[in-house]
Amino acid sequence: MQLFISGDFCPINRLENLMSDENIEYVFGFMLNKIRISDLAITNLECPLTESTKARNKTGPNLKGSLKSSRFLKSAGFNLVTLANNHIMDYGTQGLKDTIKVLKKDKINYVGAGLSLNQAKSIFYYKKNNINVAIINFTENEWSTTTGDYSGSNPINPVQNFYLINEAKKNADKVIVITHGGHEMYDLPSPRMKKLFRFFVDVGADVVINHHTHCISGYEIYKKAPIFYSLGNFIFDNQDIRDNLWNIGMAVNLIFD
Repeated sequence: MQLFISGDFCPINRLENLMSDENIEYVFGFMLNKIRISDLAITNLECPLTESTKARNKTGPNLKGSLKSSRFLKSAGFNLVTLANNHIMDYGTQGLKDTIKVLKKDKINYVGAGLSLNQAKSIFYYKKNNINVAIINFTENEWSTTTGDYSGSNPINPVQNFYLINEAKKNADKVIVITHGGHEMYDLPSPRMKKLFRFFVDVGADVVINHHTHCISGYEIYKKAPIFYSLGNFIFDNQDIRDNLWNIGMAVNLIFD
């Protein structure tokens, strides 16, 4: 089983006019083949896909992408997106509902957000050749998380996260934890994040992969488990930023046998 996992995909600015089948090779470049040969290709959808104009009152920008972004990802070969991030609720419950609706229409699976905490913390399972992989998605508590019977993303909460990893470990051969957090534009993992991600391995995670910082961070092998502290951006256009940490990202290929 081969998996492709990338960082933040945010279909805004110049990318909005490039999301058509004839531009797929131009947009994804040499990554396109790596995406398409994977059994499971995953990216972090960093914003809701919605036509809603009712932005939430929050600090920082309110991001959203057009509904056609989903079809564009599907055409490229993606079949799973992570939604646990700090922008997925920028347009409230309606924005999340629209996102889920269009992803279902285009047959793209999602993990990490929902209309309640129970939905948001649902584990995604993928099985091939008698290998069963569980994928869990958490985000830091920044504007988007839910703790009850209302919409939002699955929060980083070490106690709750422990129980979820434990459940996944009982039902899968491998457990992948994908997180969204850390200090933006700072390329070293904080002691807090190192302690947290190593804890996830201690309680059962086989791989931990993080994004959010908009730059590549370090990685290590801890107790035979790879931990990637940040993949950086995947496709997140900001035409005012050039030759910067923002413009360099990486993806991870995982092969299970």
